[in-house]
Amino acid sequence: METTTLKNLISESNSYEISGITIPRIQRAYAQGRSDTHAVKTRERFLSAIHAGLINNGLTLDFIYGNIQNGQLIPLDGQQRLTTLWLLHWYADKKEGINDKRLARFSYNTRYSARDFLIKLVNYKPTLKTRLSDEIRNEGWFPMEWNNDPTVKGMLTMLDEIQKRFADIDDLWNKLDKINFYFRNIEEMKLTDDIYIKMNSRGKPLTDFEHFKAELLKVIRSEKDDEATSKRIGLKIDREWTDLLWTYRDKYNLVDNGFLNFFRMISLILIYKSDRSSSEFDLKDDFSLLDRLYKNQPDNVAFLELAFDCMVNIQNKMLSNSSTTNPIGDFFRTYLSENHYEHGKVVVSQQITDLDIFKEVLNGTALGRNTPYWLIMFYSFLIYLMNYDTIKEIDFRRRLRVIVNLLKNSRNEVVDTPNGDAGNRMPANLRQVDSIILSGEIADCITIDNDKRQNFNVIQMEEERQKLQFTKEHPEHSDSLFQLEDYYLLQGRTDVIGYENTHLYQRFIHVFDTCSRDIIDCAMLATYDYSQRINYWCIQLGSGSQDEIGNKAWYALFHPTGKNPDFNKTKKSLRSLLEVDIEIDNKYLQGIIDAYLTECRTKNQYDWRYYYIAYPCFRPERYGKYTMYNDQPYALVALHSEKRESSNAYQCMLQALIEEQAVANSVEWFDIRALSYKKGRLTCENNAFVSYLLKDDKERSRFIIPQNKEGIDIVDRIQYFKDNRKDNNYWICQED
Repeated sequence: METTTLKNLISESNSYEISGITIPRIQRAYAQGRSDTHAVKTRERFLSAIHAGLINNGLTLDFIYGNIQNGQLIPLDGQQRLTTLWLLHWYADKKEGINDKRLARFSYNTRYSARDFLIKLVNYKPTLKTRLSDEIRNEGWFPMEWNNDPTVKGMLTMLDEIQKRFADIDDLWNKLDKINFYFRNIEEMKLTDDIYIKMNSRGKPLTDFEHFKAELLKVIRSEKDDEATSKRIGLKIDREWTDLLWTYRDKYNLVDNGFLNFFRMISLILIYKSDRSSSEFDLKDDFSLLDRLYKNQPDNVAFLELAFDCMVNIQNKMLSNSSTTNPIGDFFRTYLSENHYEHGKVVVSQQITDLDIFKEVLNGTALGRNTPYWLIMFYSFLIYLMNYDTIKEIDFRRRLRVIVNLLKNSRNEVVDTPNGDAGNRMPANLRQVDSIILSGEIADCITIDNDKRQNFNVIQMEEERQKLQFTKEHPEHSDSLFQLEDYYLLQGRTDVIGYENTHLYQRFIHVFDTCSRDIIDCAMLATYDYSQRINYWCIQLGSGSQDEIGNKAWYALFHPTGKNPDFNKTKKSLRSLLEVDIEIDNKYLQGIIDAYLTECRTKNQYDWRYYYIAYPCFRPERYGKYTMYNDQPYALVALHSEKRESSNAYQCMLQALIEEQAVANSVEWFDIRALSYKKGRLTCENNAFVSYLLKDDKERSRFIIPQNKEGIDIVDRIQYFKDNRKDNNYWICQED
């Protein structure tokens, strides 16, 4: 197809029988002269490309579409490029004294001020000795109100930029013939202008998408003059792909941003597939992405085209099978569930906030927060759709569940942090997704450029391998296992129950759905010391809270970081609790608790678990975290926050003294480990309550707690203190 130039279009005799160009009312204001960040970048990029084309081998700006009415070309796509070209020709004409009458054949019909401005401009002869905008505004024919017309303002800004950039080019008027484009009459293409109206709603601000599209098609053509691919993709953008995105158009009835966000997501995928990091790119610089990822890289262009086509195919397939108004959203919802188990689906990770993943890609949410999670989810579907003929749907559903389970349990591994401890694991993660979706196998090792790479969480990958084998051998248990996986406290990790313990699946769900969390917590601790040590100073327990705070406590217990040996204690306690043939309810669990407390009192053995269970203040229904050093189990501090001690934390034994009225009702806290007591400080140590003087912090009194040789209390120290605190044999400080 032949190209043309602006001069040709506005010539008296041209092959298109065009007598002039008129920008219609339906078009928006001239945008390339705006002052916002995007417009500035677009202007600089476009003018730089033209400048380079003039001094080198020319530049093709791609397609401009329109129809011809009464001899006038009415541009429907390409207004911005045509206007900038006209301003550049005007500058060259005035700079070199050409006085070409053809310039009068270009006009604006958006506002009278824009129309009249161009008429005046054609006949104006600037001195070019000062800035063009200042010189023009100082003319008597330029009324002040024209400064309020965004098109006039934009043209003045552009003229200043043109003057600055092109003043050094000699013979500019003739060299402008090196800047060309393709022109298509939409009537000859048998198209209506509806598709262009969608992309150019009247008077609405939008991104300068047409320049990007032109550059994209230019990049495609640059590969061995691939005119066929460029033409094919150009038509898809204007037809199928715009129809695809139209459902997700923005409030201005535009699809530009949706297209670009999809392009950026695909580009990010290609970045990772090439073993690079997002930190090496500016994902908002679409032209740079084109240059670095698609120029002379036909495989990447093919991947982008196929990704779009996959979405089109899904839309068409869903529309043919139902009367849905959101076909692609419904497609994703046939595989995904938001927060509860549904047969054949998998509950998404908490980072995925909408099941219509395609929509979240288009509106930019997927590129805002938790991008690696969105990307892996979207990539999993893309790989399936790109290999639709070779992957059975039932197999994809099972493999997708593996991916989701890995996402839920790889918080420290689904990362792109080249300078962090985990590094950039996304290239290896995508290789692992390929293996899982295409073959159903979790690769033992991911190798990139002969380098073995870590990817998803190794513990979860091993569990997924075992569950894949288990469901293959025992398909009758698959649904029950999937329901267990999707339970919100487990989120894919079932090790605390054991995938092999099929009889415990529903029992676990029933207990945590129907029983008091506080009673479960106490019954588990009465059964076995299930606490998990997080570090040298902190332990994790459950929580009586039924809300999100409590859920975090149980989730932490069921998903320990790394290979925590104390996790086996939690498994032992929970499984022992569930291994009964009767229905488990609050009454049954309370019986376990009461029996344990009775046993402690009968044997006169009161370890820290006794106090935790017997005194509710030990269980503040928070995150289940406590300060407990190995040699000080009785000096337990209940944390209020999730990760550290705060002013709301308190020493549990001292709080029990207050609540059991073992100290005066008016007693106050000195700090989280001491009470203000008898003009001093009262603290709790492993074998005593100790008082210190305020003035010099010296120990003044020690209330010894009787213990056996293993260091376990043989009395309930709370009641013992209450009964004996006034006895001088134990407490030497007199009452005030």
